[in-house]
Amino acid sequence: MTEDLQVDLRTLRFVDAINDNLVCCICQNPFIDPVISRCGHTFCQHCILQAIEASPMCPIDRASLGRDDVEPAAKIISNMVNELLVYCPRHEQGCPHVGQRQFIESHLKNDCEYTVAPCELEECKELLLKKDLQSHAETCKYRMLECNMCKKKLRAFELEDHYSLCPSEIITCQYCDTSRPRSEHVSHINACPQFKVKCTHEEFGCAWTDQRQALAAHLSACPYESIKHYLHKQQQSEKALLNELQQVHRENESLKRQQSESRQHMESLTQQLDLMFPGHFMTDPDIPEEARNESVLSENQRMNNELETLSANIASLELKQNMALMTETFRLQEELQSLRAICHGLRMQMHYIMMDRKTAASSNASASGAAAGGAGGGSGSGSSARSASESNATNAMNRMRTWLDPSGSGPRQETKL
Repeated sequence: MTEDLQVDLRTLRFVDAINDNLVCCICQNPFIDPVISRCGHTFCQHCILQAIEASPMCPIDRASLGRDDVEPAAKIISNMVNELLVYCPRHEQGCPHVGQRQFIESHLKNDCEYTVAPCELEECKELLLKKDLQSHAETCKYRMLECNMCKKKLRAFELEDHYSLCPSEIITCQYCDTSRPRSEHVSHINACPQFKVKCTHEEFGCAWTDQRQALAAHLSACPYESIKHYLHKQQQSEKALLNELQQVHRENESLKRQQSESRQHMESLTQQLDLMFPGHFMTDPDIPEEARNESVLSENQRMNNELETLSANIASLELKQNMALMTETFRLQEELQSLRAICHGLRMQMHYIMMDRKTAASSNASASGAAAGGAGGGSGSGSSARSASESNATNAMNRMRTWLDPSGSGPRQETKL
């Protein structure tokens, strides 16, 4: 961001002495936008307007004066003032320019090498004198440069770090003294025959260290090579045990947390019970721990005894209830058996009645046949047959009443379980 280049003409230094007729009597500087009053005096436009606002009279002859009483001065006065020679406002910083006052602002904006301007690089924007911009651009840390090896374009401050990582830089192996690009150096180190390596069984205790090319000869004589399968198996077992130990440790920590929570919960319950049953659950810290434990144990024993008594009473009530239920069940079974016997007797009586009816029906049929054989004895035989049938039915009904009558001595039987 550039500095403000607006020029204050009152601060300019003039090269030659100034004619007093070109100087404003208010600001004591050469006229700036000169105006003339109706009384014939010349002032700077800004100065006289400001003076009129403070006091509406001419500063020289004290005549009455308003804003409408001033008008631009003759053009020749403006030209004479603007053609005065002045030094550049940056003269103290070193600018040697001298020119007319009317062109000094243009010089300051466009030509002065001692004004401040930002670096042309967008990332930098450092404020410098214009005369120093060119030299700064050649040394600016944000300028773009090209890597001599990989031809990659980078900023100047990035290039120094890039050289230490450039994949095209030629690297000499410190073990075998061969050279190759940096991008291939890592893979070479992994296969360099003179690189110092440790035995592959170092984790089991082998302390051998030598060049990679001697590793094969060492493994043929290494005592750990022949038992490597057993060692790997033991290592796997050790890892499994370690994992199991860690799991047990986590479970132990979890149980400790649960125990702590249970203890806190128990203490909370004890405090609540102590409020509900004073004297039974002592929480006074002055009371010894053993006394509190004995009180809790005695209260626990009393509650256990009460629970056992209640359990015994419940068991006794359950036994009585079962006995009563069994007695009622037996009684209902007896009643049911008695009803089954009555139903069976009724079925037998109905069968007996049906048999009697069938016998009577056959007798009537025989009597009808006999009546057809003899006319004289027909009416007497029919009467005797009806009398026999009615007698049989009456006898059957009497037997049923006798059997069903509980006060009689009928054939009713009681069945017991």
